[in-house]
Amino acid sequence: MTTLRQLLQRFRPAGPPGSAGQAAVPADRAARAEEELRPVFSVLAAADAEAAAVRAAAEVAAAQRRRRAGLAAQRIVTAAHARAQRARAEAFAAARADTARAAQTVMADAQHSAEALRARARARLDVAVPSIVSAALDEVYGTGRDAGAP
Repeated sequence: MTTLRQLLQRFRPAGPPGSAGQAAVPADRAARAEEELRPVFSVLAAADAEAAAVRAAAEVAAAQRRRRAGLAAQRIVTAAHARAQRARAEAFAAARADTARAAQTVMADAQHSAEALRARARARLDVAVPSIVSAALDEVYGTGRDAGAP
């Protein structure tokens, strides 16, 4: 710490211009300022060290949190993929069931149409068979019946 004498030495009066006065060495102000501020800087050095330790601890904690967050995100993504796969399977099963129901409906309609067509064909055959047989016999034996029939 500087003494009062050293502090006042800074403000010592200089002589008037003119003849040479007492010879003196200029004061080293930077050295004196450094000497005065050394205790403050030593306290600040301790604070800087403490701040560096806090920063290092915060970086370690942040790295741990990032790692845990990455693991949690990976678990979430894995679960989401599993849910998405289940949802796709359920959607596929539902679409397949809808398609099967639609196919059954189409098949039932086709069978109904086929039955109606068979019934119409039987009804028409019952009428057409005698005339077809008569025409074939006439063609083969030439009986001359139904000469105008096809």
